[in-house]
Amino acid sequence: MPDRKPVLMHGPTLLAVGAAVAVLVATVLATRLQLRRDLRAGLSERESRGVAALFQGRFAALRAEGVDDPLLAAVEVATLPQLAHVQRITVFDARGALPSRIYGDSIVPPPGPAQVERLIWGEVLQEVQHGAQPEARPAAGGLAVLRMYIPLPDGPAPSLVGILGVEVEGAALLEEYARLDRSLWRQGFLTVLLSGTALSLALVVAFGRLARTNRDLLERGERLARANRELMVATKTGAMGAVASHLVHGLRNPLAGLQAFLAAIGDRPVSAEDRSEAMATLRRMRALIDGVVRVLRDSGGVSEFEMEIGELLPRVLQRVDPRARARGVQAVLRCGSTRRLSHREANILLLVVENLVGNALEAAPDRSEVVVAASEVPGEGLVVRVSDTGSGIAPSVREHLFEPTVSTKPGGSGLGLAITRQLALSMGGDVVLEATGHGGSTFAVHLPPEAARAAEVVDQRLSELRPVEPRPIKTP
Repeated sequence: MPDRKPVLMHGPTLLAVGAAVAVLVATVLATRLQLRRDLRAGLSERESRGVAALFQGRFAALRAEGVDDPLLAAVEVATLPQLAHVQRITVFDARGALPSRIYGDSIVPPPGPAQVERLIWGEVLQEVQHGAQPEARPAAGGLAVLRMYIPLPDGPAPSLVGILGVEVEGAALLEEYARLDRSLWRQGFLTVLLSGTALSLALVVAFGRLARTNRDLLERGERLARANRELMVATKTGAMGAVASHLVHGLRNPLAGLQAFLAAIGDRPVSAEDRSEAMATLRRMRALIDGVVRVLRDSGGVSEFEMEIGELLPRVLQRVDPRARARGVQAVLRCGSTRRLSHREANILLLVVENLVGNALEAAPDRSEVVVAASEVPGEGLVVRVSDTGSGIAPSVREHLFEPTVSTKPGGSGLGLAITRQLALSMGGDVVLEATGHGGSTFAVHLPPEAARAAEVVDQRLSELRPVEPRPIKTP
């Protein structure tokens, strides 16, 4: 089990916790303010409805006793024995005009048109006025009054006789407001304390887990990078072995031919034709050695360059052109890809395609065509196909085509296709036989879409192949 280090609070964690607590405090304050307004409105409405019920009940009783003039009844209601803490009473007509001061040193301000419209429908209006008259200051509490407008209906709405404007001392109401504020502050503080603590702990735990997960991911990423580097070294090593095997395979036949030639001529003079054939064999061996040395040098060197597939494939045709002309075979190139390859991929792919084209030239009849076509297949990557018009490959050979010592050519070693496939595998690709028959054969080189190759894919494919061991050369 890896050691689990405690996760300390750091800048981003503190910032996130602070932001979350700030949002919580703002939410609690906004909720408290709205609740405070609603509760205050409910308290003032309760107070005003109690006072309004007294005046409206007395007005209804006077009308029932036979007072004919409704406005006179309204005035008599206002002259009843005063309620406690009443400071002013004013009587208005049904339109809020003709104010008549009944009690107090001044009149209550008349209601506005919008207020009169609501009073007509029987609604009792109230509002708390701060900064009222100095003589109305209560012994305890602030300087405020509760102003009410009470409708006096003389039947179902909208029948309105008059309006009473009443102002009552607001000390008791202010005390209730203060108790309400203290209760709301306590509840808000407890809410912020408990919820903030729980939220902070939850965020700290969550960020701790994220930090541990991030650290684990970084460690896994480092291990994966090391594994990729080791895989790259192993892949390059395997590629070098395949290139060396390619060199042995390529030199076998020319060396055997030279050995047979030298044994045949003995001490006799060499004709110009034989000399030319020997020199051609030497040139072929020299070109093969130079190509393999170039691959080894570029794979292990520090220089980096890229080559487009459209520049690489014409080089293959240039190399095989002398053999194609000797047979009257035409090599046709069709390139439909702009894929760029690294210097290592380009050199190895050059050997792979050259081997396939060489086999196609040997299988193709005289004066026919060998087609080399490159294309980019969505989801599969680069595909290079080499097709001939020969007689095809026998069914008995197809199942073991890429195994060493399996050959369809007289005197062949059977290493060519096996080495060719190993070269392709070293790049993360593969070589497959797509089609064969009386109309010819088509081999395809597949390279993955991305330059980086998955380790498991390479390991799986390499494990499917047996090591290629060159057979000893028999001297004539």
